[in-house]
Amino acid sequence: MLRARLLAPPLALTALLAGCAPVTVRPAQAPALDLGGPAPDVVILSVSGRCGPPCLPPRDNWDYLTSRGTVDLLADALAGVGYRVQVAGYASNAAATFASRQAGAEQRGYGALAADFARMRSAWLRGPRPPRLVLLGHSQGVAWLHHLARVNPDVPFALQIDLDGICAAWRSDHGAALRAQPPGTSGTPSALTACDLVRVPGRTLRNKDVVWPNVARHLEVLSKRLPARVSESGGWPLNYLFDPARNARPDGSTRGIEIFVSGREDHSAVSYPNSDALAWAAGRAVRLAQDWKREDAGVPTLD
Repeated sequence: MLRARLLAPPLALTALLAGCAPVTVRPAQAPALDLGGPAPDVVILSVSGRCGPPCLPPRDNWDYLTSRGTVDLLADALAGVGYRVQVAGYASNAAATFASRQAGAEQRGYGALAADFARMRSAWLRGPRPPRLVLLGHSQGVAWLHHLARVNPDVPFALQIDLDGICAAWRSDHGAALRAQPPGTSGTPSALTACDLVRVPGRTLRNKDVVWPNVARHLEVLSKRLPARVSESGGWPLNYLFDPARNARPDGSTRGIEIFVSGREDHSAVSYPNSDALAWAAGRAVRLAQDWKREDAGVPTLD
């Protein structure tokens, strides 16, 4: 306890200074989503989470999973198996586009993701060889992507990867913007409910912790619970925020779900491409993509 008290002031000061520092915005090296062209083999849709203090979320949120190279790591892993991959990254914000002061550039939020997804349904998903869909989210981004899968129950998602999903400040961040939007199709849940509690057999979870039936395989990364030396991805010995719940299916099962607790990495560190968390997730994704290759060739796979 004494050590925690001694660490707190430097940690708080460093977090504040880090929030003031300019961020580097880089595009993905992987091919960008091109809905006007032929369908790729795999599409990766990623949503980043909430920015740190003293930025003002959701206004200053930004697509750091793309800039950090995290999306490229996963894209390269799948491309290495022989697939043509396209990627699109989004920030945690209800708007289609917004000006992030943190990034110093226009960012695309869930509104853009929903619009891109609607076009993808028309352009590619009804075709004879639709691309496999992969979802990658960190922090609040996890909630947006679970909502996307939930409100598109007829669309199969090949893989969803959660990097320490949280619901901190969900309604205070996004409630006003989501309530101001026109109502959707009757019976379609609002994104406002993405962090609401839901009962599954034997447990109470939040909607962002439910792996919906249209998601074939799911990889969940949880950050460390106890103080530990950090990995190459950085972070702090003490973890300030983490996902407290393990995901499950609506029937309470963990069918098709794998979980990795990153014992050296905090909530932020699990999102970097050189993390233990991404090494595990990319490795599991490669094994799954190898199964896809065998399926495409008509060779039975062992589940």
